[in-house]
Amino acid sequence: MTALSPPLAAVTRRAAAGPARWRDLLGAEWIKLWSLRSTPIVLGVLLVFYLYLAYHAAQLAHDSYPTWPAFAKLDPDPAHDAFDFPKFLLLMATAGTVGAMNVAGEHASGLIRTTLIAVPTRGRVMVAKVMVVCAVLAVLGLLIGIGCWGITLAVISDRITGFSFTTPGIWRLIAGTTVMVPVCGLIGMAVATLIRNTAGTVFAVFVFFLVGPLAVKAPLPLLSANQRADLGNTLPAYAWGRLSIMSHGHLVEHVSSVPAAWISLTVWAVVSVAVTVTVLRYRDV
Repeated sequence: MTALSPPLAAVTRRAAAGPARWRDLLGAEWIKLWSLRSTPIVLGVLLVFYLYLAYHAAQLAHDSYPTWPAFAKLDPDPAHDAFDFPKFLLLMATAGTVGAMNVAGEHASGLIRTTLIAVPTRGRVMVAKVMVVCAVLAVLGLLIGIGCWGITLAVISDRITGFSFTTPGIWRLIAGTTVMVPVCGLIGMAVATLIRNTAGTVFAVFVFFLVGPLAVKAPLPLLSANQRADLGNTLPAYAWGRLSIMSHGHLVEHVSSVPAAWISLTVWAVVSVAVTVTVLRYRDV
């Protein structure tokens, strides 16, 4: 028995030193995210809040429909009310904050050091974190997209007809919302990776998502109106805004094409993931 002990100990050490399984990494990141009381509360409140906003907007449209002018009745756009652009800026900022706190909170508490002792491969840890945050926020975006449109249809269907889940463009809008929410979370994670300060990160995220879309529309020195519009169209907010447009009556100023909007969201996601995964490799924790 004594002769067998060293080989068994060596096998145990080799097994312990092996790379962590993805299932274990994803499970650990899920526990970190969901064990925080704020996470389910914030996500639940967001879902209920935006479903209520959709109901309220649809009810207003339903009640005021008889007073609409004739041209408005010819080209109604209930999706414009259900997915009101200014109101969804708060969703983007909150999703960005959820992603940011998943990184900044771990640095602030020192848990990141314990995590990296258990799993020294930093890139794998951050990829797992990105996957969990993306999955959770994508589910939220999908529920908000389907729920807002479903509630809108239920309220307006007896007066404003011709709309359903087969309406051209509606699944593009729902898919855009499903993608937009996790992209905002990824941007928040990237910001937190660079700043690594909780207060500074939250401030930067809210400035980017709430002030940024409005600032680029203001008169900026050395930029023409078209250049300001092109700059704004590169932001994730206006990329989602383009995907949410279902009626030509609401096209104003210079807007991007639908493929350009998808490309913009993709670029923001890829760059944010690259920053989140790679920067930690070259910085102390």
